[in-house]
Amino acid sequence: MSKITKKIFKSILFSSVMSLIHTEAKAQDPFLPSFEPEDDDTDQIKEIKHRIYKNVVKIVPTGRMSMVSAHRSHSSHRSHSSHSSHYSSSHSSHYSHYSSSSSGSSSSSSSSSYSKPTKTVATYSFGDRVIKAGIYGADVDKLVDLLVSNYYLKRNSITKKSGYAICDTNISAAIKHFQQDAGLKVTGIVDNTTSVALQTWDVNKTTIELGFRDISKGTAGYDVSTLITLLTTAGYAPESSKLEYKSGNAVFNDELAMALKMFQAYNKLDVTGIPDTPTITKLKNFKK
Repeated sequence: MSKITKKIFKSILFSSVMSLIHTEAKAQDPFLPSFEPEDDDTDQIKEIKHRIYKNVVKIVPTGRMSMVSAHRSHSSHRSHSSHSSHYSSSHSSHYSHYSSSSSGSSSSSSSSSYSKPTKTVATYSFGDRVIKAGIYGADVDKLVDLLVSNYYLKRNSITKKSGYAICDTNISAAIKHFQQDAGLKVTGIVDNTTSVALQTWDVNKTTIELGFRDISKGTAGYDVSTLITLLTTAGYAPESSKLEYKSGNAVFNDELAMALKMFQAYNKLDVTGIPDTPTITKLKNFKK
């Protein structure tokens, strides 16, 4: 190949390379000058060609050329991506660890700092604790209400401590009476079983003792049935066909009042037709 041909080939090659890499080469290497070759600029051509071959074009032994700038750009991008991925992963891991530790610490701190409020005699609800002799408080007040409403206890028989009812012998006796009626173990102590049963108790099942309450016309209950039994034993039985019953218990009616008056009159008591204390005492101790 002649020198002229070589020069032309090199010029064509140079122009082609410059055209292809003009934008990318300048962006990747800001030190690459803008240059348009002239025939008599031999020295400058050599210098720029050397810089192009070094920074832009890579000629391998086989004669093939590859873009050095593109390779660098790809390597640079891959390196940057790897670095970003490592930072993101590291940062995410650090944040996750911090969040987990912080959450665990917060949960542990919250759990350890929480304590169940302490109950006092004023804040105990019925059923919160076992009630036995000597116990007093708001829950014992509730117990008294239930025993009174179910005819196991008279309100004027209770004693108090610090303004609250105290479980004494009267209350313990009433508890035992209820437990016997309910078919529970008779302990005189209110445990969970006794407290639940008492709150759902049917008053018609209470074996109310005769004399526990005042009896008047229309009163029905175990005590009225007891009155009939005592009058029958004393020989003043009311006419059975005229007796009335409610929920399985006898009702105090005119027939029963008449039988009672006859008993009072014969035993020189006030003839009132009402089962007062003297009449009941006489009936219980009656001897023919």
